[in-house]
Amino acid sequence: MIELKNISVEVEGKRVLSDVSLKFESGKNYCLLGKNGSGKSSLALSVMGHPSYQLVWGDIFIDGENVSEMSPDERAQKGIFLAFQTIPEIAGVKLFEFLRTIYSTKHGKQESFLSFKRIIEPLLVELGIDKEFLRRDLNVGFSWGEKRKIEILQIKLLQPRTIFLDEVDSGLDVDAFKSVAQMMNAYNSPENSFIVITHYFSILDFIPVDWVFVLQEGKLVKEWLVDLVHSVKESGFSAL
Repeated sequence: MIELKNISVEVEGKRVLSDVSLKFESGKNYCLLGKNGSGKSSLALSVMGHPSYQLVWGDIFIDGENVSEMSPDERAQKGIFLAFQTIPEIAGVKLFEFLRTIYSTKHGKQESFLSFKRIIEPLLVELGIDKEFLRRDLNVGFSWGEKRKIEILQIKLLQPRTIFLDEVDSGLDVDAFKSVAQMMNAYNSPENSFIVITHYFSILDFIPVDWVFVLQEGKLVKEWLVDLVHSVKESGFSAL
C-alpha cells in the first residue's frame, strides 16, 4: 500500500501539491483525474522521488515504511513503477544492457549475457517485439507505440506491484493505443495495482478502476467510486 500524509511539494519554489492525503491499497486500481496542470503527474513523480520535486511537508509511506528520504532507485525496489507521459530517448545505452542492468539490480546479482538472453527473449515473443530492438539505443528512433511496448516489457520483467500510468495514450494512434491498453490489462491482477493518470477516459475502457481521486490546482478536491468517471465523461470537470 502507498499512503500520502499531508504532502506538500514544490518545484523550483513553486507549489505543485498542497496538503494531499490519500491511500492506494494493494490489489485495487485507481484513477487520478484533473485538468492539465492539476498536479496529477506531480503526485506520481513525488511518490517516485524525482529530485526536482521537493517534499516540503508531509510523509510518503510504502507498506507502512516511510520512504520520504529514500532515493528513486530505493523506492523502485519497493515495487513501484512509472510509465512516463513523455518517454526519454537515451543515446549510447543499448536496450539489452539497460534491461539487464535493471533486472540485475532488482535481484541483487549480475546476470550474464547468456542467462539474461534466456530471460528476455520469451518476453519479446510474448509482446511481439523484434529481438533486433535489443541492439538499438534505448528508445532512440522508436515510434510512440514501440516505446510503450518497451515500457510494458520493463513491467513484465520487473513485476512491480504498483504501476503509475501517466497519460499513456499520449501520442498513440487508435490501433497502437488499443494494442498497448490490452497488453497493460493483461498484467492486471489482484497482486498489483494500476494508478491511471488521465484527463481523457479511453484507457479506462480497458483497465477497470475501483476508486477515483480528482485533483485541482495541486489539491485533492474529490474522491469517489468509479461512477464519478461517468459523471465527468458526461458533464466535464465543471460538474465537480
